[in-house]
Amino acid sequence: MAKKNNTFLTDSDYCVRLIDLDTHVRGVTAVDENGFASVYINARQAQPAQYAAFLHELEHIKRDDFSAE
Repeated sequence: MAKKNNTFLTDSDYCVRLIDLDTHVRGVTAVDENGFASVYINARQAQPAQYAAFLHELEHIKRDDFSAE
């Protein structure tokens, strides 16, 4: 995956889906070989927890935590 050189993300960088996950999982992100991130947020959590999980997952994307380097 190409390392992102800025901290700005657009909707062409990721998509977000609400899905039922185990109750202890707030969110998870998967990044494909092109650097596109799919963010999955637990639909079973309260809305404030979903928002916090979303922000947390975006930080992973911005920091390029998924790079093999």
